[in-house]
Amino acid sequence: MEHNDELYLKQTVGNRNPFQVPEGYFEQLTEQVMQQLPERQSSVVQLAEQPEQVTTPARTQRLRPWFYAAACVALALVMGVSYYFTQSPSTTMDGGHMAAASAPAAVAPLDNSYIDEAADYCMLDNTEIYAYLSEN
Repeated sequence: MEHNDELYLKQTVGNRNPFQVPEGYFEQLTEQVMQQLPERQSSVVQLAEQPEQVTTPARTQRLRPWFYAAACVALALVMGVSYYFTQSPSTTMDGGHMAAASAPAAVAPLDNSYIDEAADYCMLDNTEIYAYLSEN
């Protein structure tokens, strides 16, 4: 049905473009658009009525890079201190933990909790773990 409608339209209208541009349209277009623009003097008056902007002193402009550098250093210092204090005691190697780390394995209890987490992350069950261990 649609094919017949398209065929009918092509037979009656053909391939010509029914839309036309009036003579001299593009020559007059620029003048018409410029006439429709608001006056520039009124926009200047509106700008003059706005409150004056406060300019920053030259000294502040010269010190601005130093302010940025100080902010970066402060941020790095805060992040470093927070990282240091959020470390678990088993991963820090200060004097008290050095003795525990260098002690024989029979004396110090083994912490294998990370193995369970790794197995859960890899989605391994016990049979797969046994298969991997038997291959090695």
